[in-house]
Amino acid sequence: MSKQQQQTQIQKSDSSASNTDSASSSGMPAVTEQHKELATSATQEFEKANYSQSVSYMAKLHRQRGVDPKVVHNYAVAAFYHSNQCAVEELKNGLNAACQMAKSGEDPLDGIEDVENAVLYFNQAVLNFYLKQYRAALGVLDRGFQYIEPPDEALAQNVLLLWTELHLCVGQPDKALRVLGYLEKGTSNGKSGGQGSGTPERGEQGKEGSSGTSEGNDAIKAKICLFKTRCLAMMKSLKSCKREIKTLVSSPGLAGTAVQYVRAYFEYLRGNSKKAQKILTSAPTTGIPSAGQSLQLMFHNNMACIHLQMRRPHTGAHHLQRAWQENEKAMKEVKATSKGKPIQYVAISRHYELLYNMGIQALHCCKPSQAFDCLVVASQVYQVNPRLWLRLAECCVMHHRESNDDDSKLEKRQQVIQGSVGSGYHRKLIVGPGTGQNKTSNNPAAAVPALSMEFASMCLSNALNLLPPDPLDVEITPVEDNDTTKAAAEPALVPAPPASPMRPTEVANLRCSILAASAYVALCLNDFRVALKHAQNLLRQPRLSGAQRYVGNMYMAEALVATERIADAIGHLNPDALTAADVSTVPPEGKADPEKIDKNDKGERDASDSAEDKGALVAWIPRDVQKAKAFMQHNLAVCHATRTEYDKANKFLTEGSQNNGTPLPAQMYYLKLYLDLMEGRRQVAQAVIKDHFGHVTPNRPQSL
Repeated sequence: MSKQQQQTQIQKSDSSASNTDSASSSGMPAVTEQHKELATSATQEFEKANYSQSVSYMAKLHRQRGVDPKVVHNYAVAAFYHSNQCAVEELKNGLNAACQMAKSGEDPLDGIEDVENAVLYFNQAVLNFYLKQYRAALGVLDRGFQYIEPPDEALAQNVLLLWTELHLCVGQPDKALRVLGYLEKGTSNGKSGGQGSGTPERGEQGKEGSSGTSEGNDAIKAKICLFKTRCLAMMKSLKSCKREIKTLVSSPGLAGTAVQYVRAYFEYLRGNSKKAQKILTSAPTTGIPSAGQSLQLMFHNNMACIHLQMRRPHTGAHHLQRAWQENEKAMKEVKATSKGKPIQYVAISRHYELLYNMGIQALHCCKPSQAFDCLVVASQVYQVNPRLWLRLAECCVMHHRESNDDDSKLEKRQQVIQGSVGSGYHRKLIVGPGTGQNKTSNNPAAAVPALSMEFASMCLSNALNLLPPDPLDVEITPVEDNDTTKAAAEPALVPAPPASPMRPTEVANLRCSILAASAYVALCLNDFRVALKHAQNLLRQPRLSGAQRYVGNMYMAEALVATERIADAIGHLNPDALTAADVSTVPPEGKADPEKIDKNDKGERDASDSAEDKGALVAWIPRDVQKAKAFMQHNLAVCHATRTEYDKANKFLTEGSQNNGTPLPAQMYYLKLYLDLMEGRRQVAQAVIKDHFGHVTPNRPQSL
């Protein structure tokens, strides 16, 4: 779901020319009285928002001191504001030129740790933020403000707020919380500084020289509360998030739209879809906020996510179409001048986020080809998302086989007997080739995107490689008593853009899904040893759902039969031991998480009942234990038939047919005819053919 971002302003340096001492030491001409007058006049006009006059003064100063990075910087900023914040390219060139003058070595970021260049590099980070170059902006802030204190309190607060926003944009809520903790501490002490400036002496100086008002402090505290709520929601710490939301609702100085969207997102995470929908419907949906986000687009995108959670993918797809239209409308409504678009609207398009969501919705609508087209384009931007690669593979699998009920459809059953040749007593029936025929693919290379099982195999390999190492394969090294850093380290979140980062439990669940799909795809490609490896890895995972354990045993048995280890395969097929838990798609519950349990939450869904605990969004077959037994009994019958144990095979096939009910899948007809013919029950085979395939068989006897 989308959330509103905080707007950050491009700032002007406090002084428009370097002082005399620094100028002489760096080889620049000395600052004259005329220079000071021009700098003062430019600053005064800039503060009055008289940007044309400010640019005029700065142009004169720039002609005389064109090698001064502060002059170059402030001239670029004044010209940028004079263009109604549209001259983005000129600002970028001006900032790059100022940085080039300020650096002292080969590294482009040399000179960043000089406190005199704080505004310069902060503005460069702001520019990268609006251009959606979040990691480049983080690189500037991480290096420039980690050990120094910005000279101005307002600048320090803006740096920390931007720092927090950037960490959220790249999916690092844990780091954002650390920055917020320092900002909150500095606000309570009356001053905010760089991350490394938390000494008591500097805090006391900030108290004496602070010019902030109580209203300003309230606004900063409200922003901190909003950021903390977003961080906790992204980390899915629902109990702590609920406490922050209660504080957020009562905080003055915050836009109601931002609070409502965060509240809706919180209810969405808890699985309260109807409540999230109600909150979202009451939020304003007109206009474009100053941060450059279309409210209509956000509304329809978030409504699509809610409807998908409510098992209404077609309604969600309709909302995404509306969101797509609003995205196109917002881009057209932004009026571009001769200098370009305003900076907050340069990257207003949500093209790739919408394509990703449209692909997921289409996949749940059982439209694999449409979903594949959307997700392939989205993969150009979100290559590090393992879920995206799994969804691409699922598109290929669904194109190959829509569901486990496919073989029970009439057209599949009619292919058991494909026709006849000859006439009279010489008439022969032609049996079909079986149900294991793959859809043909004209794709010669697996690396070329296509709806093929070969491409699905490559996608699943990418998904596995993007996950952190399996904890079962990592050797646990003992931690020394004095090494408290490693002992206290929390598990890292795994990025999954454009969605929130994944927690360790979500990674474990995703690993199981990828391994199950990998085993199935390998079987379809007749790569039985690879299928066996994936099935073995799947069955040892600790967070297997009942359904995943069931298919893991089935895939393991099929791979073992193909590698002529039939006795081992039979050991994985035990239909009598199946229970209702073996067809459940809900992952096993781990230990109670205190962050998810709220005993005071009466009359509402428990916070631990999140959306991911509801099971599969698409109905999985077999739906009940009886049908699951039928499939396993059929596979057992195949194992015994392979060992020429026809009596046992016929016994399990009969039990499986009774448990399955009508219509039977095509595989059971193939096996039934095979067993009857191998045991000489010709008349029984003919009766089966007459009862189920009478459209191609006359009443007279014939041979197969």
